[in-house]
Amino acid sequence: MDQKLSREENMTTIGIDIGTTSICAVLYDADTGEVCGKATADNAFLPGTEEDGSYAQDPQRIADCAKDLADRLWREDVKAVGISSQMHGILYVDAEGRACSPFFTWKNGDGNRIYREGKSYASWLGEKTGQPMASGYGSVTHFFLQENGRIPDAAVRMVNIGDYLSMRLTGKNGTATDASLAASFGGFDLKGKRFLSEALRKAGVDIRYYPSVAGAETVVGEYRSAAVLGACGDNQASFLGAVDDPKHSINVNVGTGSQVSVFHEELLETGAADIRPFFGKGYLYVGATLTGGKAYEKLAAFFEETFSKAAGIEADGYQVLEKLLAGVEETDLQVCPSIYGSRDGLRTEGFLRNWKESNFHPGDLVFGFIDGMAKELADLFDSMPDGLKEGKCRIIASGNGLRRNRGLVRATRRRFGMPVSFSSCEEEAAFGAARYAAGALERA
Repeated sequence: MDQKLSREENMTTIGIDIGTTSICAVLYDADTGEVCGKATADNAFLPGTEEDGSYAQDPQRIADCAKDLADRLWREDVKAVGISSQMHGILYVDAEGRACSPFFTWKNGDGNRIYREGKSYASWLGEKTGQPMASGYGSVTHFFLQENGRIPDAAVRMVNIGDYLSMRLTGKNGTATDASLAASFGGFDLKGKRFLSEALRKAGVDIRYYPSVAGAETVVGEYRSAAVLGACGDNQASFLGAVDDPKHSINVNVGTGSQVSVFHEELLETGAADIRPFFGKGYLYVGATLTGGKAYEKLAAFFEETFSKAAGIEADGYQVLEKLLAGVEETDLQVCPSIYGSRDGLRTEGFLRNWKESNFHPGDLVFGFIDGMAKELADLFDSMPDGLKEGKCRIIASGNGLRRNRGLVRATRRRFGMPVSFSSCEEEAAFGAARYAAGALERA
């Protein structure tokens, strides 16, 4: 990795974010600090994989789409490309660096299947390694595929989808994985910045497929004469793109799922949050939930189905939800909207409480659903150590799940007891990836 970065005038960078439901690229002018171009495309699960719980995507389609978006924005003064990627997921590549499996995303549910002694694959692996594990973590998915004989014969390495994009852009057949993504696999030593290979091996995991861990700001190679930096986690990129004052701010992101992220320079032991490396500057403490825009989409679809089947009316579910919320300021109907379960697999469904005649109204249901989404995030923040919460007095919101849901913004403000404002760029993760690449040039 001896590629050199150089800072020149009129320098721009491109940031690419591979999200669960969309892929985005932004063109960033490092001199003015402004985004001067944006291109987006839909991402999707492979047919049938939502139904079977594997939630897999086509890695080559993703790479081709991301490359096309970058090409649409390209200018001669582009000097570097940064990549942000949805975390936890893995795919396998062959000796030539080509995908030989689907990309199994963070939503993969196979780790919740029963393995031995009534325990799931995730809980078994967590107990054996002594490390936090959840279904969708790369190590758990790898372990499940291994134990069920589903690792492709041609596979030599597992990588994240962001790594795969960097390989396809540069023509490399392999790359080290940034700590921000490596840690998301599970079974990672945050202090030593390495996989806990011996603990994983003793737990029965075939560790031959694990990638090496990259140093900070590693350059993979070139694309169209611009340096391509190793991919980083979308949570870290989104925080970098959204939050300018991490000492006093927290980031609440609602996309397909939801996250509350808090920065701290020191590594504090806590079981109340995922701890993720943050570009060598410290750590992000993250409370993550499966309840986000995807869950709210299902609520909108419920009302669309109701209108269609009861009256033959094709309604816009989101507009219906907005109208039902109008004038509803409170409810005593308690809604746990975790219809996709919880990250730890301990809760598998949502529920209603205190449902009675006085709150038996659709507006109460919608209000309670949104309030439940905000409460779940606020509870995650409240459970963090006091040292992390000290001095935090404002929320920087990001993600389309919040930008397009005024009711959820109000509920978030109420539940956290903090003012809510939005970041300057709507595509925070892509913007953060572009800023990351520009920062690497500045420090070269």
